[in-house]
Amino acid sequence: MNSYRMRPGTAPAPPPVGLLIRSAALLTGILAAALACADSGSHAPSGAPTLAIASVPAASATRCEAAKSATAIRVCGHNLVDAHGDTVQLRGVNVSGLESVAVQGWSPANPWGGATGTPTPDWKTIKAWGANAVRLPINEASWLGLTCVDDNGIGKTVVDGRQQQNSPGTVVKADPGGNYRKTVDRSVAEASAAGLFVILDLHLSAPGKACPMTQNAMADADHSIDFWTSVASNYKGATNVLFELFNEPFLDQAPLMGGDPWDALRDGKGSLRSYRNPGQPDTMEYPWHSAGMQQMLDAVRATGARNVVLTSTLAYASAMTGWLQYRPTDRIEPSQIAAVWHAYPGSGRYAAQVNCIGLPQCSARTLQSVQDILAAGFPVVLTEFGDPAGGAGAPLSAMLLPFADAMGISYFAWTWDVWPGTQFYLISDATGTPTAGFGTYVKAHLLCRAAGTADCP
Repeated sequence: MNSYRMRPGTAPAPPPVGLLIRSAALLTGILAAALACADSGSHAPSGAPTLAIASVPAASATRCEAAKSATAIRVCGHNLVDAHGDTVQLRGVNVSGLESVAVQGWSPANPWGGATGTPTPDWKTIKAWGANAVRLPINEASWLGLTCVDDNGIGKTVVDGRQQQNSPGTVVKADPGGNYRKTVDRSVAEASAAGLFVILDLHLSAPGKACPMTQNAMADADHSIDFWTSVASNYKGATNVLFELFNEPFLDQAPLMGGDPWDALRDGKGSLRSYRNPGQPDTMEYPWHSAGMQQMLDAVRATGARNVVLTSTLAYASAMTGWLQYRPTDRIEPSQIAAVWHAYPGSGRYAAQVNCIGLPQCSARTLQSVQDILAAGFPVVLTEFGDPAGGAGAPLSAMLLPFADAMGISYFAWTWDVWPGTQFYLISDATGTPTAGFGTYVKAHLLCRAAGTADCP
């Protein structure tokens, strides 16, 4: 998710087909996916089969070996497990800011920039919502302390104590306050002290000298390997920290010069002719090479880090049908990788449709593919989901979270930031008052699950 405006390059809305899910059926056996084509211009071909989704047992009760660390999280079969070897479901929120504030020069003194309504995130209030984990999006150039070019003059620079708007082509420091790593370290420590697991996510990246100020199609060979070597070296002793290799790949919708998007995703066999940046023009012609999931995973493991690593898929992390075939290979045993899934709503009357690209049965196929991943022995982590804030309810979330609970899938709502005027945000003020609809539903659901209730609406 782009952290401060609507999703750039959002995938086309799925074809108008409804999907009804009843979580009770998940717990007893077969999940029935009722697909109703309501628009005559979008019907599936005559005689197309209705797609039944096979059930995967809810979070396994299998006990795994206890860990030495009191805060450890790791993979055991298709589950994440805690220090005692017991299955744990991560339920939390994204906290946005670190991926954009520093590189855009909004607040050199504070890379969080007060986006949460408080100078830095209030981890205790997040915990009080019933969350047990947070996801922190990171900017590779800020972490690496790079000097980069603000192509369109989107950001600001402090000169003689005054903040000035950049001109196109301004050369800036991606960590203007020289405090980015310290801020990330302090945030991880404070979140951990509040009893939260932490995902560090490579969210914004850019090739060459470009400043990473918006989402690009994939990690880049210029900086992303160095980023993960550095991050993994720094946090390989933090057993409650997970690494998400890249936020939302969309090589399938990018100017890839030859080759297959899936091969580029996994192995870095991708050369692109341009990259994205905010403003106008919104793309810059510049040939660059992607970094693959396998390369980044190998970089993490080369440091000796055994942290759980989350690996993504195409179509903005929604193309779950390809994850099993094109997942990277972990070099350690037992494997400590899990699949990333992002789910946002379709448009209009199909708001409960999981946003994805493809056939009329797209939502049902996505849910089936998620269960196939679990059945193959890998956890699934829904690191982003959302409904537009301010509505009367949260139609996608109300469909998605009971399904995730029944399957033992972890999930993180986007986002714990005070951002009226944007679509997906959970809180309306510094005290953590939930937004109408989306925030209210997520808070109620998290509290219900934290109370030990298995079947929460």
